[in-house]
Amino acid sequence: MGFFDKLFGSKKPAKPEAIAVSLAKGAVGAVATGRVEATDAIPDPVFAGEAMGKTVAIWPDEGVVYAPVAGTVSASMPHAVGIAGDDGVEVLIHIGVDTVEMNGDGFTVWCEGNTHVAAGEPLVSFDRDKVKKAGHPDIIMTIITNSDDYPALAKVAEGQVKAGDTVITTA
Repeated sequence: MGFFDKLFGSKKPAKPEAIAVSLAKGAVGAVATGRVEATDAIPDPVFAGEAMGKTVAIWPDEGVVYAPVAGTVSASMPHAVGIAGDDGVEVLIHIGVDTVEMNGDGFTVWCEGNTHVAAGEPLVSFDRDKVKKAGHPDIIMTIITNSDDYPALAKVAEGQVKAGDTVITTA
């Protein structure tokens, strides 16, 4: 804790603990605990139409997003994180719909670009109430941006999932 944190208090929340994740080769884990939404019911036409790649969406039970694969963070913004998976899968995680308009307010990023993360490592914490008060759905999309590289890609989860459960298989 630095001098200014002691003087004014730190507003950054405590970093969540990593979760234990054991994924099979070619598996992508759930980024959060919550309810999987049907793709065509995602409240955004771009995500619902899978314009950026095959998408799994989760209505979260809490405001923590975990790494769905082991890999290198390729992009890190308050509302979105990209990961180049160690096995070649490219994952974009987008928190909420139109949350870019919040300019990071209510989001705490725990990862940086060009760093390696393990599956189950916390990437972002966000204040679900703040997102909702700003008028945005807090649904979290996991998009496989290089879906065309995986002809056997399948979404394998429905209903309630726990963070780290397999939601997509690429082989």
